[in-house]
Amino acid sequence: MAKNTSCGVQLRIRGKVQGVGFRPFVWQLAQQLNLHGDVCNDGDGVEVRLLEDPETFLVQLHQHCPPLARIDSVEREPYIWSQLPTEFTIRQSTGGTMNTQIVPDAATCPACLAEMNTPGERRYRYPFINCTHCGPRFTIIRAMPYDRPFTVMAA
Repeated sequence: MAKNTSCGVQLRIRGKVQGVGFRPFVWQLAQQLNLHGDVCNDGDGVEVRLLEDPETFLVQLHQHCPPLARIDSVEREPYIWSQLPTEFTIRQSTGGTMNTQIVPDAATCPACLAEMNTPGERRYRYPFINCTHCGPRFTIIRAMPYDRPFTVMAA
């Protein structure tokens, strides 16, 4: 799709896609593919808006999905940009009726266990170690969408 057009595509991704590092994963994938648009959490899951054709993006999205994430469905519809994006960004989440799934807590992953048990590592013997692939989710969420301000990790 040419960049001088205002027509793009909006993807609605439903499933276990909040609190699992999905938006940063989408951002990284968009950077690798040189895509323009944005991503955000909302009440239904994750919304991705792209200026370009999403076919390669969708294939890689399914093939390299974060370990704790699960994509149940992807809906696609045209999107008209009022202002053409010049990069790919993570937008502020939006509220609304919550229809998305909260991911359960996950056991500590091998990478975090290795870091926790290695002298000299930053989190050596730190009992609350976690990452986007492991740790608490359900027990720390206060509200949806799943963003740091809505968890007990809020500063």
